Amino acid sequence: MLGKLAYRNTKRNIKDYLIYLITVTASVSLIFAFNLVASSDEIVKLCSSMDAFKNSLFAVNILIIFVICFLINYTTKFMFEKRSKELGTYMLLGIKKKEIAHLVIIENILLGILAFVLAIPIGFLFSQFVSLVIVNLLGIPKTLFISLNFVSIGLLIICFLTIYVLVLLNLLRRISKMTIRDFLYFDKQNEKKMFRDSKKRNVIFVLSIILGAISLFLWNSRCTMDNFNKQETLTYLMVSVIMLIISIYGISTTCADMFLTVLLKNKKMKYQNDNLFVARTFASKARTMSFTFGTLSMLILTSLLALNYSSINKASYDISVNLNAPYDVQLFDDKQVFDEYIRVIEEEYTIDNTIEYDIYKEPNHQVQNFFQSEYYDFDPVLKLSDYNRLLELRKMPLLSLNDNEYYIVTNSKFAYEVEDNKDIETITVANKNLKLKGYDTKSYWNSITNTGRFVVVLPDKYVQGLEVSENHLIIDTKEETDAELENKIKEDMQHQLVKVDKNGEINDESYRVNVRGAEIEQQKAMVAIVASLFMYIAFILISAVGTILAVQSLSDSTKYKYRYLTLRRLGINDKSLFKTIRKQLLILFCVPAISAILCSFVMMSSLNNVYQQILGDKHLYLIYFGLNLIIFFLIYSIYWIATYIGFKRNINEES
Repeated sequence: MLGKLAYRNTKRNIKDYLIYLITVTASVSLIFAFNLVASSDEIVKLCSSMDAFKNSLFAVNILIIFVICFLINYTTKFMFEKRSKELGTYMLLGIKKKEIAHLVIIENILLGILAFVLAIPIGFLFSQFVSLVIVNLLGIPKTLFISLNFVSIGLLIICFLTIYVLVLLNLLRRISKMTIRDFLYFDKQNEKKMFRDSKKRNVIFVLSIILGAISLFLWNSRCTMDNFNKQETLTYLMVSVIMLIISIYGISTTCADMFLTVLLKNKKMKYQNDNLFVARTFASKARTMSFTFGTLSMLILTSLLALNYSSINKASYDISVNLNAPYDVQLFDDKQVFDEYIRVIEEEYTIDNTIEYDIYKEPNHQVQNFFQSEYYDFDPVLKLSDYNRLLELRKMPLLSLNDNEYYIVTNSKFAYEVEDNKDIETITVANKNLKLKGYDTKSYWNSITNTGRFVVVLPDKYVQGLEVSENHLIIDTKEETDAELENKIKEDMQHQLVKVDKNGEINDESYRVNVRGAEIEQQKAMVAIVASLFMYIAFILISAVGTILAVQSLSDSTKYKYRYLTLRRLGINDKSLFKTIRKQLLILFCVPAISAILCSFVMMSSLNNVYQQILGDKHLYLIYFGLNLIIFFLIYSIYWIATYIGFKRNINEES
C-alpha cells in the first residue's frame, strides 16, 4: 500500500522535483564518469604519472559526497516542507508517524533510483568527453574509448548509498521529533532572523567589511616572491581564509537590511516602478536565509578559485618543462663516466650534439649571501663561452661581456634578490672589480647547477685557477625523447647512480639525470589531472548553488502565491509581472555571487604577483579570470532560466 502511494506521489510531484532530479543526476553522472576514466587501463597506460589520478580522485570524491549530501539534504527539506500539510493530514487520519516516515523514505529512494539509472548512460557518455580532454591535454594523437566496468559501477553504488544513507538518516531524525502541529505548520518555518537591532546590524556589517579587507590585505602581503616560500606563509594564508569566511558570513547576514535601508531612504528610487515590491520580497527572503547566502558565496568563491587555478596551472606547462628539462638529456656526474652515458643513449637514439661544461667555485661568495649562504660558501660560476654554447643550442641570443663585466642567471622566483640590489652591482674577482651587466631568468633551468639557485657568468679568463665544483653533460638527440629513455639510463647506469655508503645505507642519486621527454609526460599528466579534477569540483559546486537558489525560488512561488495574485488583481499585466519576477530572481542569484567574484578577483590578483614571474605576463590572469567568469555565468544562467520558467509555470497554475 505504502509503495503504491509513494509511487503515485512521486509521479504526481515530478515537475516540482525536476531541478533537484537534474542536479542529482548530473552530479552522480560526473562521479561515475570520472570513476570510469580513473579505472580505465587505457588512460593509465597513457602516462606513468596518471596513477596519481586515482588517488586524487578518491580525495575529491570525498569532498563531492559531502557537497551532494548538503545539496540533497537541503532539497529534501524543501520537498518535505512542500508536502508537510499533506503528511500532517495523514497523521490526522490515523496513519502512524513510522509509516509516514517509511512513505517519505520510499519516495526519496524512488527519486534516487531514477537519478541513478539516468546517471549511468549520461556518465558513460561524459566519460568519453573527459577522456578526450585528457588525451588532448597530454598531446597524444589518438582517440580512446572508455568501456563500462563493474569496478566503477561498484564505486558509484558505494558513493550513492553513502549519500542517501546520510540524507535519509537526517530525514528520519527530523520526522521523529515532529508532532502533528509541526507537520501542519512546517511550511511557515524559516531560518531565524539574525539581527533585530539595526545598530547592532550596522556594526556587524561595517566590522565584516573591515575584516574582509584585512584578510585580503594579509593574503596579498604573503603573495610576493619574497614571502611566498617562507614557512610561516601557509599559517598566514590559513588565518586570512578564516577571516574571509567570517567576513562573508557577516556580510551575508546583514546585507539584506542594509540594501532595504538604502532603498527606503531614497524616495525617488523607492517608488519607481516595482522597486519597493522587489526590495521587500528580497529582504524578507534574505533575512531568513542569511546563513545559506553565506554558504552559497563560499561555494561560488571556491568554484571560481578552482577554475582559475586550473587555467593558470595549464598556462605554466611550457615554463615548467623548460625550467626542469630544456635539453633532450642533461646530467651531472664525473667526467670519466660521460662516455658511458653516451653509449647507453646511442643504443636507441641518434646524438646530434653534446656539450660539456663545468661549474666553478668563487670563494668570496659575494652573490650567494643573498640566496643560500647557509648551505654554500661560494658562488657557482659558469664560463661565458660555455654559457653561449648552451644558449646557441636553445636558439637564444648570445651574450657578450667586457673584461670588467659579469652576468647573473637565476630563477624568476628569485629575480627580486638581484633587481635593484646595489650590494651586487660590483663584485671583486681575481682582484678586479666587475660590474653587473644584467641578469636573465629565461635561460635558467633547475639543474644548471646543483649548488644554488643562480650562476655567475664570467669572462673565460677569470675562471683560471678556480676549483671545479660540478661536471655537466648536455646531449641533443635527433629523435624526440620519452620517459622510457630516462628509465633506461637510470637502470643501465644504476652502478653509478645508486651507491652504498660505509653504514650500508643506499643513496639513490637518480636526480642527476633529466630527460626532456619524461618531464613533458609528467607535466602533461599533471595539467590533465589538475584541469579535469578542478573543473569537476567547480561544476559540482556551481550546480549545488544553482539548485539551492532554484529550489528556494520555486518554493516561494507556491508559498507566497497570493502576492502575485494580488498584483494581478491590482491590474498588473503579465508582461510587467514577469519582468518583476525576472528582476527578483536576478537579485536573488546575484547577491551571493557578488562578494565571491570580488574576493576571488582580489585573491587571484595577489597570486598573480607570484605566478607572473613564472608565466612571464603580468596581465594573463585577467584573460583567464574573464573566460572562467563566462563559464561560471553560462552554467549559472542555465539554473536562472530554468528557475524563471518554473516560477512562471507555478504562478500561472495557481492563477
